[in-house]
Amino acid sequence: MNYVSRFDELLDLNALHNWPIKKQLTPGDVKSGRLIIPVHDVENYIMPRLPVDKSEKLSRYRGRIFIDVYDVERETRYNMELVRKMNGRYSLEEWDQVTLTRNIQAGKGIGMSWVNGVLFFRILSD
Repeated sequence: MNYVSRFDELLDLNALHNWPIKKQLTPGDVKSGRLIIPVHDVENYIMPRLPVDKSEKLSRYRGRIFIDVYDVERETRYNMELVRKMNGRYSLEEWDQVTLTRNIQAGKGIGMSWVNGVLFFRILSD
């Protein structure tokens, strides 16, 4: 069993800018309807914080789980599917719920943090 400190879950994300996962959005992230999340971020940051059954399910070949995703700036919650692709990469499906309503462009930075079972995100300043 993996033990992860809950200290980061007590932090105020907006005040402290605690965004352990950072990514520059690609044209594919914006146009495909899915956000590719780096393997090391999913496996080293998100999966250890998941309940064991969800972590095991996601780690399987073509594993998939539903997670809540929260837009900190818009104060909007989404339910999206985190999927392990055949090539071992991970994607957040239904990401177009965000890109279509926010008109986000490729090249923008995004910060993400897992807190109390929810993936929080914000668009980072240039």
